[in-house]
Amino acid sequence: MIDLQSARKILDFSKRIGAGQRAEEQLEGSVAIHNLLDRHGVAYLADEVGMGKTYVALGALALFRHINPEFRALVIGPRENIQNKWMKEFRNFVRHNYLLTDLRVKGLDQRPARRLVLCNTLLDLVHETGLDPDRDFFSRLTSFSLAVGGKGTVNLDDVRRLRDALRRHLPWVRDEVFDLRNKQAFKDNFASALCCALPVFDLVIIDEAHNLKHGFSLSASARNRVLALAFGRDPTAVDTRLFPNYAPRAKRVLLLSATPVEETYRHLWNQLDIFGLTREFEGLRRDDVSEEEKKRIAAQVLVRRVTTIRVGSEELTKNLYRREWRAGGVSAYDEPITVTDPRERLTVALVQKKVSELLGHERFGASFQIGMLASFESFLETAKLRRQEEEEATFDDSEQTDDAAEREGIDVKDLNRLSRSYRRRFNAEMPHPKMDSLVNALANAWQTGGEDTRLCASRSIG
Repeated sequence: MIDLQSARKILDFSKRIGAGQRAEEQLEGSVAIHNLLDRHGVAYLADEVGMGKTYVALGALALFRHINPEFRALVIGPRENIQNKWMKEFRNFVRHNYLLTDLRVKGLDQRPARRLVLCNTLLDLVHETGLDPDRDFFSRLTSFSLAVGGKGTVNLDDVRRLRDALRRHLPWVRDEVFDLRNKQAFKDNFASALCCALPVFDLVIIDEAHNLKHGFSLSASARNRVLALAFGRDPTAVDTRLFPNYAPRAKRVLLLSATPVEETYRHLWNQLDIFGLTREFEGLRRDDVSEEEKKRIAAQVLVRRVTTIRVGSEELTKNLYRREWRAGGVSAYDEPITVTDPRERLTVALVQKKVSELLGHERFGASFQIGMLASFESFLETAKLRRQEEEEATFDDSEQTDDAAEREGIDVKDLNRLSRSYRRRFNAEMPHPKMDSLVNALANAWQTGGEDTRLCASRSIG
């Protein structure tokens, strides 16, 4: 356990973002996550987007390693670009935010004291950890999918290549372990053998952990099963005659996501179950446990802070600076947006029609995650801008799903077609009543201040 006063001598989050509330929140978050991991062996950092989850996680890791220089860590990002960003931000964090040149976290050259190792495949992870486990490793969830053929089929060349490569690290593995005819059995046994080759990590960090919400089961993705088995989820379920060294490979697990619970607390339980960490959290999946009790159970390991803005002398969360009508059917508003231009009315009607048709598809069932619909933000083409943001943004602001269409916005193609058609017909950009109203409100706020400022905040988010 560590306190804020002690942590303040080791970490300074103000070096790049400036002193103030945000830097203090990141320090408090790092201490809270460190202590939860120390107490429970698992923690879930669920701060809202933009609050610096990545730096909070790196802060917790640095506190552990300052105390124990032999502390081993593995970071698993959702995809390659996020994996690379973790490595970049780790270097930035050590240079700017870690105060001590202790040769544990920071070296004399102001870079990480341990070498950072990029692992593109699971075989890379096995190979690199076998060479020297006392480095920091960065893998990705997509590696755990193990592409070995089409749906329900096995590509013999793929499975033989994986089998032979793993055998170079584990020559004692028996022939019967690798069933080249059964795809599921091959992946399960490959993952179990992989577990025997991996070292024990003091901390495993899973970024965008909500991608594991369907948990460990035959109906879940192969990626989830491979990940669970590779980290020794349940040693009692594995044949120790075939896998004599099979055991848990993570002493502590830190999960990161802005959306830990999308629909039900069962999704949170599923994420914990991947690593066999559900013993204290069984109530999260039981129907006879109240939502209030599930919230209390989750709070044992879940840290969630929300962003705020200052309006005058008030500090407001999004629930205070905006109003929501989730059930619809509202006929009277405080400050309704008036749409008088027939072209604007037609534009809104067309967008609503296209989005309704899209959400009516059986894949979505008339529901969607926050961020899936680009029409809530802009009617203009966004593909080029999004690619640029993906390269440059900090990964707190990055994708909340591993589905490429959802990351871009499932309605982007339809909106782009409407935008191009409008531009050809009227030689102007397609209007956006909400954004136009926001611009007008902002312009007025410079002159009037007061209530116009609150209105701008409401319209920019609501």
